[in-house]
Amino acid sequence: MKDNTPRIKLYIATSLDGFIARENGSIDWLTKYENGSETDYGYSKFYASIGTVLMGRKTYEQVLGFGDWPYGEKKAYVFTRQKEPLRREKNVEFVSGDIGEFVRRLKENTEEDIWLVGGSQLIKLFLEKNLVEDLIIFVVPVILGSGIPLFDLIGKEIRLRTGRVERYESGLVRVEYEI
Repeated sequence: MKDNTPRIKLYIATSLDGFIARENGSIDWLTKYENGSETDYGYSKFYASIGTVLMGRKTYEQVLGFGDWPYGEKKAYVFTRQKEPLRREKNVEFVSGDIGEFVRRLKENTEEDIWLVGGSQLIKLFLEKNLVEDLIIFVVPVILGSGIPLFDLIGKEIRLRTGRVERYESGLVRVEYEI
């Protein structure tokens, strides 16, 4: 019998040396690989499978800087320890407090999978608390040399089971892991 409990999935791109952004938060190194005529790297299928997006405040503010809110009608939760950002998009709720308790309630009240968008500090907290079930990592063929790390001193070993691996003409490699 298949377990229908929603799963929390980290779906993210990283440089070969493990950075998700430059030190200033810029992801300009990813523009060459934006969804194009060749492929959307499975994004459309993934996006259709999720009902909720989770992100940290810095990631939220960065996404706002891209222009139109890309998560449409999806429910979005932004984790923050600070006052709310100046702009609130439709379907966005700001969350502070116990992340484990929040995730437990969220999973009880949703049927679709949940996308952990980022950033680095929120990913660290979710991994420390064993809240992520799946990792879908796109390794970009670039070495940045420095930046914001994907896995920032988590402080424990986490064993993974490798799933699907796919190489794209652009040089990106998609690797799926189950924790």
